[in-house]
Amino acid sequence: MDEIVIDVTPRTEFGKNPSRRLRRSGMIPGIVYGSSKPPVPISVDPKQVERILHLESGVNTVFMLHLVGKDQRRYAMIKDVQTDPVSNRLQHTDFIRIQMDEAIQVNVPIQTVGEAPGVKLDQGILDIPLREIRIESLPADIPDHIPVDISAMKIGDSIRVADLVAPPKVKILTDLNQVVAVVTPPAKEEEAGAGPVAEVTEPEVIKKGKAASEDAEAAEEAPAKEGKSEKKESK
Repeated sequence: MDEIVIDVTPRTEFGKNPSRRLRRSGMIPGIVYGSSKPPVPISVDPKQVERILHLESGVNTVFMLHLVGKDQRRYAMIKDVQTDPVSNRLQHTDFIRIQMDEAIQVNVPIQTVGEAPGVKLDQGILDIPLREIRIESLPADIPDHIPVDISAMKIGDSIRVADLVAPPKVKILTDLNQVVAVVTPPAKEEEAGAGPVAEVTEPEVIKKGKAASEDAEAAEEAPAKEGKSEKKESK
């Protein structure tokens, strides 16, 4: 795969009004930080960010960040994005600089492989309580996902983090005793049909509203500190 390059431009104006004008022009504000260097407020084309988010590797994608005007290039990853709660359009993006020779910690999704006999033949129920795990590796070795083979699982079987096979050069940091997948017995007919069915209320999804977006704009004058990064760089 060809190297991905994202062009960003340094910003000199901060606050709500400049950020709104920037968005109306088709760009969004952002910040680049990390590698023990000062944060740099930037503007970026949201289409370039969306292109990365739509890749299988998503926020774990490593790309080249090109600071236009200063002709500076650094490897980076997406640290955080903010979207409009109504239009779902990108509003702000944080990038973090990385060193290709230094290990970092990220979350990687879990992907099941195969079909469990306990589900296919015995009508059991497959439950996957853990959807991602924490790993540590060099940026170039970050996997798109961690496979979980469920093709031999019968009713009552479970798979724990300790059972996962990580790719070479990848260290799993999540508690090894955590359950990744389990096949439970099917519900008994008398239990399924007994009594009135309780009304199911969908959980309320709390999104960052307009106020949160405005708070983010107001906070741009104080760029994000490196300590907030969950992608901790190894010393």
